[in-house]
Amino acid sequence: MKKLTPRLILLAVITLIAVGANAQTKEQNINITIRPSQTVEERVADEIKANDLRKAAEEKRAAEEAAKIAETNPKTLLRKARVICVSTHTGFIDEVQLQNELRKRPEFETWQMAIVDGLRKQDVADIVIDIDRPLFTYTFTYQITNRSNGIVLATGKVTAFDGNIAAPMLAKRIIEEMKIARGEGKKK
Repeated sequence: MKKLTPRLILLAVITLIAVGANAQTKEQNINITIRPSQTVEERVADEIKANDLRKAAEEKRAAEEAAKIAETNPKTLLRKARVICVSTHTGFIDEVQLQNELRKRPEFETWQMAIVDGLRKQDVADIVIDIDRPLFTYTFTYQITNRSNGIVLATGKVTAFDGNIAAPMLAKRIIEEMKIARGEGKKK
């Protein structure tokens, strides 16, 4: 305790000199409180508290990270989707054909889904369904993508002669993908 006293006095003198040099008034009061050092029990208790706080912070961080991962899970994103935008990259099927077939499905109304039309309105959609047909094939492919982060949620294909035949088949497959994501359908 005697070794600490001269150090504290020296610290107080230095503080007084520094404060006095910068003071605007001549008189200033400085209160110095000297506290005894912690006992072993108090230090152990403080360490336990600090470890508990660290552990709680790590658990909170892990829970937040798990929530972020769950938000980017394709099934979760597909399950939460309410607004759809259909885009075709082939002349063999029109967007309207698939839109009409999706609207005919009873699940579409049950899930309270909506369709936006046009690339300019794509910004309000939750998911984008891209339809394509490679040249010299009868295979129509679809890709369901989350619009906000670009994560591919589902892909598939159907074989049909033209868009009139492919549209109902595509609508059925897309709704099946959504049913699986919602836990209402069976996996393939």
